[in-house]
Amino acid sequence: MSSSISVNEPTQNELANVGVAIQKLWDLDHNRLKPGEDYAINLPMPQERGENVSTPLFQFVSKESIQIPTIKYFCALLDNYIPQTGIAEKVNPSELKENAQFIKEVMKTAPMMYTYKYLVAKGVLKASYYEFEAKLNKLWFDMYARQGRSGDSSAFEHVFLGEIRGDEAKAFHNWICLYFYEKAGKFDYKSFVPMKEGNRRLVTPDGTEQIISIRFAFQGYEKSFSTSFIGTSPEFEISLYTLLFLLGREDTKVTLDDINANIKLYNFYEKNDREKKNRLLGSAFPMILGPTA
Repeated sequence: MSSSISVNEPTQNELANVGVAIQKLWDLDHNRLKPGEDYAINLPMPQERGENVSTPLFQFVSKESIQIPTIKYFCALLDNYIPQTGIAEKVNPSELKENAQFIKEVMKTAPMMYTYKYLVAKGVLKASYYEFEAKLNKLWFDMYARQGRSGDSSAFEHVFLGEIRGDEAKAFHNWICLYFYEKAGKFDYKSFVPMKEGNRRLVTPDGTEQIISIRFAFQGYEKSFSTSFIGTSPEFEISLYTLLFLLGREDTKVTLDDINANIKLYNFYEKNDREKKNRLLGSAFPMILGPTA
């Protein structure tokens, strides 16, 4: 494993408790943006259910942040997909190269190095770091049939970029995509969805949140509830979801700083895979459970 970044081996506590390992991933996310400094978001509280806000979600994201290598290579992938499911994607050589460049950049980061060491230590992975890179490319970018028989989707497209199925927006769990969609006029921010316990609001947002729930429309297709990290690096999210998928987990409760969350993954099997031999990553996102205090 060749890199100027050094990552310690997972501790016994981390290997025994995946929640502790995820907190370590969080701590290793050196490219995570700082609220109010690298970006700012608007989270006005709706006064009534279904009320739309008049402000954009993002006040700004700094130009310097967009030039972080993994974010820069991530952004190159945003125009490579057709959002509608049921329409076969045609991936050209240039797009394949962009996929490979992004994964190669992610492989240089501390979160992915830790993920590799963790999976090897758990006995889940028996591969060189180079072979792991190829496995990641396949996991995230291989096309599969989400609707119909065509290769119309991939784990990366669904989780990060989002898709349209029928008259609904699906997924859209990545803040970088939401930022650029909003800049392009494709994303209409409707409102922040406050976390509640019964009818009591638990949290009044102050703009420093790094997991949020919102209501929005993409190209006119609405999504009434969606959660995503805010400010996290692409390598953190790719590492997090890869780790949990390869561990075979679907629900993982964690505490990240002052927020209790469940990292939710959905497995997916193509219709012709009746014996369910080829498990695919269908979706992945954080769910807010509540504050720690």
